[in-house]
Amino acid sequence: MKKYISICFTLILMSCNNFVDIVPKGQTIPETVDDLAKMLNNSGATRGSEVQCCLSDNITLYSDDYTVTENPESFMYNGDDPITRNVCAWADYIYTDVEDDSDWNRFYKSNYICNYVINHIGEVQEGMSYRRNEVKGQALVHRAMNFFLLVNVYGKQYDARTAGTDLWVPLMLEGDINKQEARATVAQVYERIFEDLNEALTLLTEDMPRYAHIPGRAAAYALRSRVWLWQQNYDKAYEDAVEALKIRHELIDYNTCSLYDEAEGPILGVDGYEEDHTVNIESLYARSWMSNGIGSLMYSPAMENIIDKDHDLRYKLFIGTLDGMYFNTLFARMNYSGIQVSEVWLTKAEAALRKSQPDIPEAIEALDYVRQHRYDNFQTTTLTDKKQLLTEILNERRREIIFNEMSFLDRKRQNADPETARPMTRTVFGKTYTLPVGDPHYQLPIPLNVMNMNKLLIQNER
Repeated sequence: MKKYISICFTLILMSCNNFVDIVPKGQTIPETVDDLAKMLNNSGATRGSEVQCCLSDNITLYSDDYTVTENPESFMYNGDDPITRNVCAWADYIYTDVEDDSDWNRFYKSNYICNYVINHIGEVQEGMSYRRNEVKGQALVHRAMNFFLLVNVYGKQYDARTAGTDLWVPLMLEGDINKQEARATVAQVYERIFEDLNEALTLLTEDMPRYAHIPGRAAAYALRSRVWLWQQNYDKAYEDAVEALKIRHELIDYNTCSLYDEAEGPILGVDGYEEDHTVNIESLYARSWMSNGIGSLMYSPAMENIIDKDHDLRYKLFIGTLDGMYFNTLFARMNYSGIQVSEVWLTKAEAALRKSQPDIPEAIEALDYVRQHRYDNFQTTTLTDKKQLLTEILNERRREIIFNEMSFLDRKRQNADPETARPMTRTVFGKTYTLPVGDPHYQLPIPLNVMNMNKLLIQNER
């Protein structure tokens, strides 16, 4: 009788001899490729697997695109939550030395599963070679995404001049959960991300798997395009964006869609009652089945200033008002924690404009493809000035990824470029906070309880 692995894991932070420990519950010995696939990709309509995690609301709130209401009678009031206050103030430390950092825990837990699949898939006995390659390729994409998110939360923005010395977090690639390791460099993790994605593209055969939470070739190309963009390698970012869009390029036209169709279900999110748990056509790689509507988040005044409230259909469909502030109302707009087709179009637009041989008409074409699906008064972009066009592309990107973990990461990326850098600022709880460009607080601190357990770690500058 086959033993099927349980995908329910418990993360245990042990004594100082242990870094992280993940203890399986129940049967733990996978014997076939299908067992490993279930371990990696098992998912339901309302929650992802242990692997398909996304960054927490705290990381989203770290961006100054958002704020919180100060009205204690509001259901969105978070003033009594010390963690929220620390996030809003960009404090030195968000968590105490006895509190867990959910992002750190979940991503290392996810990486443990990915590492197990990658390191053991050659050992299991049952499974065709093509299936073995497919599952390993999926695990490599998952791990690459995890590393990308972690390096941009706990490490410095990539800078070719300093990446060889800038510190990231321990680059855990093995299954030894008790091994203590020092922090890797930013250069090392980016090298590993590219190695994982390059290998994945040699293994994956499906362009778009049936389930959007399972990455195929489109997801691998799209993620690699994002990583090139973060390295300011616009030629490569453009090339991979083009490859991803060859596989899927369609966007939902918000001029003609409704939020819910009697036959199809919530068209901007997960079909929660059909067996196959399909998602909307814009999802290249869905990282979580959970809703990305975040009740505590509201538009900041700066964000409001770049929204066309009369014609932007995202505003009309997704935004409500409370306490004189605007917030996300649509909890069905899911899976924006992964990679969407719209992001790839906007990456193509930016990269076309900023590559070694800029192509303004192509940049406008890519930008306009997004805009014609998002506005009820679409008119072709007529900007010819490169700087003005770049500003509009980045603003469109900002509007498209609203209420998304990428808001902060994108701001951090743009701040590495003098052409697009700006400080972050917010006024909340009666006080104004400013985070200057280059401030060390753009790196979140290593959790204090993890620092206490692993003496090889060096804390981020505060």
